[in-house]
Amino acid sequence: MNVILLGEADAQLPLRIAAKLEAHRHRAIVASPDAHLERETREADAVVDCWVTDAAAKLAALGRYERWLRRDAAYLTCCHAASATRMAAGAGKAPGRVVGFALPAPIDDRKLVECALPLQATGAAKPAAEALWRAIGLEAVWVDDSVGLIMPRILAGLANEAFFALGEGLASARDIDRAMQLGTRYPRGPLAWAEVMGLDQVLACLDALATEHGEDRYRAAPLLRRRVAAGRTGRLDALHPDEVETA
Repeated sequence: MNVILLGEADAQLPLRIAAKLEAHRHRAIVASPDAHLERETREADAVVDCWVTDAAAKLAALGRYERWLRRDAAYLTCCHAASATRMAAGAGKAPGRVVGFALPAPIDDRKLVECALPLQATGAAKPAAEALWRAIGLEAVWVDDSVGLIMPRILAGLANEAFFALGEGLASARDIDRAMQLGTRYPRGPLAWAEVMGLDQVLACLDALATEHGEDRYRAAPLLRRRVAAGRTGRLDALHPDEVETA
């Protein structure tokens, strides 16, 4: 299997997927969305758009790569900040090749990947998408298309509520995470989980949900937005949640 993975320069998602593919003797190329890979794309079984925070960059990458794809190849797009339907609407000749997915970090903990077909789908790309995930040991679970799909959407909501509580001084970050771990038996507290995912990814998901649904429940906590604006995303600087300032 030949796969091209697109993502930010510092992103772990395309690198981890590539490592898993190569471990199973498949060929994987990790590239920036503006790379010119016409020959490689024509040979690829799938292109995987791993961008999670910039919908405009995702659409630009789709416009560049989808015109080179084979008819039986799939264009997989991460749905953390844009639905598969929105992405397929930006496709030129082949919106039916687009398949959405959600795979929040840490992906080494995952046994399944959420997948979704856009409203424009023909189903032709579904086998290629399933083959890709099967190649790295993940079960594809199909859900209805939406921003964030299931797990990223729920995790973003939990993290956002935890940041509201932290910003309002209800408890320390450590105590919020400990309460949720012991009270719900989650493997991580919501603040620690958000930092593993990347606070910029959490914020992008919330903002996209707010735009999609127009509901106040997706309004991002001011403290979360300030940390992202300051570049303290957790994914890059690995700050422990109990170091988050409440001012």
